[in-house]
Amino acid sequence: MPIAHFQNTSPLKQFLARHFAKLVAIGAFVVLSLISLTIIYQNYQAQKQRLINYSASLSQNSFNSSKEALSLTARSIFISAIFKDEIFKLMAEAYHGDQATRDAVRRELYLKLYPTYQMLRNENLRQLHFHLPNAVSFLRFHRPDKFGDDLSGVRPTIMAVNQTREPVTGFEEGRIYNGFRHVYPIRYKNEFVGTVEISFSVDSIFELVLHNHVEYSAILLKRKAIEQKVFADELSNYEASTIDDDLLRDKKIKGFHAGTATLDENTLQQINAAIRPQFQRNCERCSFVTQIGAKHYLTHLYSLQDFTGQKIGYIVNYHEEPALGTLNKSYLEVLAVNEVLLLLISGLIFFYARSLMSQQQTLKRLANIDSLTGVLNRHAFKKALHENMAKNRAHNNPLSVIFFDIDHFKSINDNHGHLMGDEVLKYLTLLIRDGITHNDIFARWGGEEFVILLPNTSFTVAQTIAERLRKRIELQQHFSFTITSSFGVTSLRDDDSTESLLQRADQLLYDSKRLGRNCITAHT
Repeated sequence: MPIAHFQNTSPLKQFLARHFAKLVAIGAFVVLSLISLTIIYQNYQAQKQRLINYSASLSQNSFNSSKEALSLTARSIFISAIFKDEIFKLMAEAYHGDQATRDAVRRELYLKLYPTYQMLRNENLRQLHFHLPNAVSFLRFHRPDKFGDDLSGVRPTIMAVNQTREPVTGFEEGRIYNGFRHVYPIRYKNEFVGTVEISFSVDSIFELVLHNHVEYSAILLKRKAIEQKVFADELSNYEASTIDDDLLRDKKIKGFHAGTATLDENTLQQINAAIRPQFQRNCERCSFVTQIGAKHYLTHLYSLQDFTGQKIGYIVNYHEEPALGTLNKSYLEVLAVNEVLLLLISGLIFFYARSLMSQQQTLKRLANIDSLTGVLNRHAFKKALHENMAKNRAHNNPLSVIFFDIDHFKSINDNHGHLMGDEVLKYLTLLIRDGITHNDIFARWGGEEFVILLPNTSFTVAQTIAERLRKRIELQQHFSFTITSSFGVTSLRDDDSTESLLQRADQLLYDSKRLGRNCITAHT
């Protein structure tokens, strides 16, 4: 009976009966593999996009913060060097005088301010330019032999000051150079006698933003805007961009912080060649990943608007991003391990292991992150400090530490309540995060005290960063009351331990407290 029954069964049914267990196992493996591969790939893409978005936002936020710092610098230059009766009187004489008088005034004004101009050029001052009230160029310190040309159709910033008699700020292309312009009215005895422009190269911003890591920045401007405004004999300041034929690159921009590692021209050209087919002219902010050999590079382009609000080009940031290579390697390793595990264990054990791994990652994060502010806690910071000290000493690189805390924080709690105190701590954390790079390590030390580790950053640069952060805190307008902080800045010495380095930085912070607060005490 069994034989007859078997013989009467179709070959397909006989095959299924004989290999049912194997077919179920193979089917389960295929289904689980497809599911797990899909999940892993989506997770990989999500992590990659988060990394790209974070890097792009950090780059753009740092750029915008540095522009605000430049505005303060320009105002300081105007007040200290230009806002003088003798300077304004000369402009009044030029305004009312004949050609001979103007020539004499131009020479005298040039001689008076030339030493100041030369000094400021070292700080990336690009233009110091005086104009008469009818928007006629009177004296260009960068091209003193070129004057008398009408700028009314070229320079909206100057026209705006002529109309409103108020200072204006904005990016603008000129007859010779582009720049972040700060134009101020000149009044002598209540009479409007002209304007003066203090203009910075975009390198001024790159000097503030970039630290000691491999990156390069550039400015790309629309060809039409350049050719319409720039003097014909000054067009050599620009060259065609290999990203897009409609964009020109400012050749005068060095694009990196003095003394830092940067990308070589050959690598930049390879990156641009890879970007060119993907680039879209109307993008407001676009990012590209390029792999050259074993190295990965991130390129961010974000739209640059001129003073009138018109899109005039892009700020471009290139930088090597080792995390992308690590992410790709991790992705391939996870794929391989996942397939091996699916061959050896059932789907139930596989998903259990993933759940356990997720729980471990969560516990690890909770052990290292401050629950209120979301930055690293003291334990995680000390571990990072120990690792970075060993790394920097092995490569003979500088390393700096900034300690700071909120002045009179107890008064904030007493006067506004502890909930408001918590809000101050959280907001200050966001404010500082926007003011440092993704390579810097930021942690809450305890209470209202914070610490920043600056790998590959010299003592001088660390002081500059600390001053910028101090001003950001002091100038915040999020709360109705003023918040200030005291800072201690120091750098790693050959004989330092983690404890001695931190103790010195903490002592410098308390020195700032004794000196009156809202200041920086720095010592190597």
